Formats: sequence, C-alpha cells, structure tokens
Amino acid sequence: MIQNEKTSDAVVARTIELLTGAGKTPVHVRRDIPGFVGNRLQHALKREAIALIAAGVCDAETLDTVVKAGFGARMAVLGPMEQSDLVGLDLSLDISEVLVAHLDRTAEPHPFLRAKVAAGKLGMKTGEGFRKWTPAQAEEVREAAAALPLQIR
Repeated sequence: MIQNEKTSDAVVARTIELLTGAGKTPVHVRRDIPGFVGNRLQHALKREAIALIAAGVCDAETLDTVVKAGFGARMAVLGPMEQSDLVGLDLSLDISEVLVAHLDRTAEPHPFLRAKVAAGKLGMKTGEGFRKWTPAQAEEVREAAAALPLQIR
C-alpha cells in the first residue's frame, strides 16, 4: 500500500486488512517515491553488479552465481535489516566504513549498460546481453522464473 498526503491512516489500515484477508502480504510504504521500495533496492544491486562487470572484476555468470548461491538464498529468510541486526550493527558499521567508499556512484545509467543497448545486445531476446543465450538456455530460465510464486517474480 503506497500512502500519499491524501491517503488517510484508516484507508491504509483497511486496505492492508483486505489484502491480508485475501492471502496477500501487504506492506505499508509511507511515501510515494520513484521506483517505490522493491525496484529501488533491485536497481541499486544491479548498478553495483554492472559496475563490477564493467570494471573486469568478474563476469556476469560469476556475479549471478554469487547472488544465487550466496546471499540471495539467505534473503528469502532474512531481509537486509534483519541480517544487520543478526550480525550486529557494530559489524555492519565496520564493513560500511571500508566498503561504502568503493561502491559505484554512477549518477546515471552506467555507460557499460548504455553501450550494450547501443550495440543491440538486449539480453535473452537478442541472444546476448551481459551473458550469451541459446534459445534453449533462455527458455530454461523463463520456465524457472515462471515457476516461482507470484510474489517472488
């Protein structure tokens, strides 16, 4: 539920109640911002992923494996704030003190992404994006994504 200055607390509460009763997992976003919450988090991760690949740190396959076999699986159980509370905010701060200065700060879409699009490398639909795709590989990924519960897709 995205709340704005014209949405009363009663409407928010009733909408959340209705969605919960329908078996959904509603959330209360207190301000309407571009990208909402999920898209902003997803694109922050993608920004750093693209920068790592562009800098030659790793290739797209390695990056996807790190996410899927590493922290991605944990995120189904622990959100980022839960994980921070679990390990301790002191450790989270210590890591941030070292890491934040090295994270990508590109203020617009990354030039590497722009170059891929300009070259017609648009992903599965063209057979190449960050990775090369055979039609069979692309179909396998599409089927796996389609099998996910709706709230995960």
